[in-house]
Amino acid sequence: MFYKLQQNKFIQWTIIHIRYLVALAFVPSGFTKMVGERFTQLPTTSTIGQFFEVLYLSGIYYNFLGVMQIITAILLMTQRFALIGTFLFLAITANIWMITISMHFKGTWIITSLMMLAGLILLYWDKNRISELNSDYDSPKKMYSPKVSRIWVNAGIIYISSLLIICFVGSKNDMLSKTIYVIALFILVATTLYSNFVFWKKSN
Repeated sequence: MFYKLQQNKFIQWTIIHIRYLVALAFVPSGFTKMVGERFTQLPTTSTIGQFFEVLYLSGIYYNFLGVMQIITAILLMTQRFALIGTFLFLAITANIWMITISMHFKGTWIITSLMMLAGLILLYWDKNRISELNSDYDSPKKMYSPKVSRIWVNAGIIYISSLLIICFVGSKNDMLSKTIYVIALFILVATTLYSNFVFWKKSN
């Protein structure tokens, strides 16, 4: 039953794009931390503001969080290494989720809860691959989900490259940076349209 479900083209498309979406959520915040910029400008008079200020002042740890978020996004975007990315995503998101709940972030806990749900869906999708890690060598071979099409692997590489470029030049105001920003954004949109067009055309 589950194997037949994995053969459904629409469900395959949905899983692939859930990976893209959760990776996208990590890129801007991860890049900001990685380069050592403040993630938020909340006043330190509030508990949440104090928390983010202490996190920012942690230095290398703050950068480390950003690097791990970017690595996770890259793994998810590439599709081939998405299972490793899913493990990392859940580990990081679980911490963020508990922070938003314990510190009473208004509304944000709903977003992080949805992110946790998305991570669990991705984990369930690869449940046969995970169970294989704990099985004997002579056990029957599990039936895995179909291999990801090359079109999505290439799209993922273009997505992550374009997003990192957009993050890098987004805060700059010179003409060159603005031009690069527009080109990267155009490539991002064009890749989305082209990859989806090719996928659904082949599916018909």
